[in-house]
Amino acid sequence: MQLRIDEPSWFPFLDRLLDRDDVETAGFVFAERMTTSTGIVLRAKEFFLAPEGAYQLRRRDQLRLDPMALNRLVRPARDRGWSVFTIHTHPNASRPWFSSADDAGDRRLMPSFDVQMDGPHGSLVAVRGERPETSVMGRWWNGGGFAPLELRLVGRRLRLPDAAGAGHEVAFARQQLALGDAGQARLRRLRVGVVGLGGTGSVTAVHLAHLGVAEIVAMDGDLVESTNLSRVVGAWQKDVGRTPKVEVLRRYVEAAGLPTNVVAIRSLVAGEPEVQALRSCDVIFSCVDRHTPRALLNQLAYEALVPLIDMGTAFRVDPTGRMSASAGRVVVIGPGRPCLGCWGHIDPDALRVEALPPDDREELEELGYVEGAAVPQPSVIAFNTMVAAAAVIELLRLVCDFDTGTENVERLGFSFMEGVVRRNSLPTASACRICGRSSG
Repeated sequence: MQLRIDEPSWFPFLDRLLDRDDVETAGFVFAERMTTSTGIVLRAKEFFLAPEGAYQLRRRDQLRLDPMALNRLVRPARDRGWSVFTIHTHPNASRPWFSSADDAGDRRLMPSFDVQMDGPHGSLVAVRGERPETSVMGRWWNGGGFAPLELRLVGRRLRLPDAAGAGHEVAFARQQLALGDAGQARLRRLRVGVVGLGGTGSVTAVHLAHLGVAEIVAMDGDLVESTNLSRVVGAWQKDVGRTPKVEVLRRYVEAAGLPTNVVAIRSLVAGEPEVQALRSCDVIFSCVDRHTPRALLNQLAYEALVPLIDMGTAFRVDPTGRMSASAGRVVVIGPGRPCLGCWGHIDPDALRVEALPPDDREELEELGYVEGAAVPQPSVIAFNTMVAAAAVIELLRLVCDFDTGTENVERLGFSFMEGVVRRNSLPTASACRICGRSSG
């Protein structure tokens, strides 16, 4: 069972929880259940401390909450259908652990929670550890006992719990020298979504497979076209009009003998099954050329706490056929970062046009109210590769502690004609209904 936690909100709560080292402190985490293609995942929604008046007993090595106060505190979760996780501290401990008293208390409390409201429910222990991902330990009640709870902190980094090393797989020996045993181990357990298998998406997915990520959820509804042969890696002439792009990727990975599993979905964020598949991912790459799927992915990044790496290229050609302008971008969004709307990469007018029935859109094009809605856009594999590689490096920065000290950078802007890459960040903005930056 996995509990995803919004890191920008979690750290201030954890500081308040661990403020006192003379007594244990209790609190609560309310979590929403999300259905994914691989099972239930929990998303933390609210954190709060137990008020002073709720304690019956509070000492350095023991605490007990008043049952009546406890019922009042968890009632909002019961009313909303959320899961409840208690959390308490072990003052001056160097690592989190559950004591025999914790075990006895939870064996009485968790069945009571199950009777009152749908689970799963569980408990957490917090200490002042050296690293955020190792300072809290969790478990959930499965009806007959306790099972480990994986805590997933999502923010400027994707903090994964410690895992066994990746071993010395010969295929990844060279990159393991660069990323370290821990970095390679994290890659080998990642489930990554790639939405759109055209120019940038095809190259991105191939990079991920060669890095050795555990699984790629590849999502695209199109068959290979003649124009794809110059930019979709692994596409053959005989695939034109016959082979789905997602199957081209699967074939490439299998033929290369890479250990990555490819989940091929012949659709593009069309409904709940696709959303459930994307919720199950650790990171998603947005490689789409339309605003509607980009807007849906933008919202999903904050609702499901899944970092999103959006990319794209754009060119302008003058009447003589000469390139007059070129640009590319990589934007990383998710908790603690401004969303694509804040960056201006979601156009409301384009969303409106894309939502029109085809006949209405064609009529508007003929009348001159809509320009270029169905015009093929330029695409060059060399430019696509540059942008895709930069996007994959941002994934390494998220999960492998691959950091150059540019903590406040969220966007890369490319000028292919100038041969320049610029790193951008946004100043603190006003409240946004998608990323909610003002809420902390």
